[in-house]
Amino acid sequence: MNEKTIAAIALRNGEYEDFHQTLTEAARLVEDAARQGADLVVLPETINLLHRYRQSTPLAELALEDWQNATAVLCEAASRANVALVLPLFVRDALGMANRFFLLDRDGTNLGQYQKRIPSTGEVVCGVLPGAPKPVRWEGLSLGGSICVDLYYPADVFDPQMAAGVDAFLLPSMTPGGSLLEAYAVQYGVPFILAYSPWSRILDRDGRELAAGGYRSETLRAGFGSPIVQATLNFDAVTLFADFNQHKLPNVQRYYGDRVRIRFDQPNCTFLLESRSADLTVAEVVREFGLISRRDYLAQLGPLPLQP
Repeated sequence: MNEKTIAAIALRNGEYEDFHQTLTEAARLVEDAARQGADLVVLPETINLLHRYRQSTPLAELALEDWQNATAVLCEAASRANVALVLPLFVRDALGMANRFFLLDRDGTNLGQYQKRIPSTGEVVCGVLPGAPKPVRWEGLSLGGSICVDLYYPADVFDPQMAAGVDAFLLPSMTPGGSLLEAYAVQYGVPFILAYSPWSRILDRDGRELAAGGYRSETLRAGFGSPIVQATLNFDAVTLFADFNQHKLPNVQRYYGDRVRIRFDQPNCTFLLESRSADLTVAEVVREFGLISRRDYLAQLGPLPLQP
């Protein structure tokens, strides 16, 4: 069993007077999420643009060159709360402008970054540069990324990161993704965490929605409730396609008892198998019973050559 509690925070787009107000509210909400047990907090896309009302200010004027000093009040709050932080920003460096998120460890150390692979039309016009997708390591996990419209280009964004090994995808966004997110979670067999202020979502590796919420809710817009959604994910888990595996799973359940949990998703012919014991890994269960993951099972089939 390897559980982490992950939170996605909604911030109000276009309703802050300045960046300092955005940072102050974000810091307060990050501290609240940490008090509720969050290990990692994900913020929505480019938080330094949230006070840019109706695109009244050119993007280039808002790009941060010294982002660490500019966001110190937020980064220090996360560090004091002992929570890791996904910090999405519009930045400029020696190469040019970029839409990135930085993954900060619990002590504030910058572990790495993800740069948006597919800049939007407006970003391209402004000269925003695309990045090469690559995962970032955090507490034994490999976390992949996607920013906004990246999620509509899975072959360019998700596939290369999966080839490098990914345990979950983090998606700060200004687009909701819709039903694609469930499909991607099932297809890739890893959790997807969307931080999108109108409606953030946390999906398990079988596509099951574990938490959702945001300013699409009239209750939240009226000033009640919390803009934090969070869920505890077990990263010691695997999805299994029903064919080949299904006749073995009753024996798995009898052998391991409450040390494992098995959930069946009939419409997708998929079982979710997870370890519920500190001294048992899913990899051990898979080896013991000769199971094969959904992703590996489908990959080994492939399309057979057609007969002439």
